[in-house]
Amino acid sequence: MIFRAKVIAGEGRGKKIGFPTANLNKTDLEIDFGVYLARARVGNQEFAGLLHFGPQKTFGEQITAELHLKDFSGDLYGKEVQVEIISKVREIKKFANINELKTQITQDLDSIA
Repeated sequence: MIFRAKVIAGEGRGKKIGFPTANLNKTDLEIDFGVYLARARVGNQEFAGLLHFGPQKTFGEQITAELHLKDFSGDLYGKEVQVEIISKVREIKKFANINELKTQITQDLDSIA
């Protein structure tokens, strides 16, 4: 599945814990909730990453689509990205604390070749 979305402001939690995410303005994806291996195109550059789609169970928030791009640094606010979903990494789950969440994100990132 490939889709385009605009990057919007989020709560900034990902950046605070060392895993910045691009919050996308698209929450009507026709996929199951979960964490996915993804490829994203920003301008003429391509990055591997992870897409979280669904409720942020640890924080009890609404459904979001958030993209963490491996090896990316910079500001994406207001930019359009093209996202290709490669495969599902795992289901969404609630973590007892931030350290558990960080450990899981590190494991998820290990799935990126």
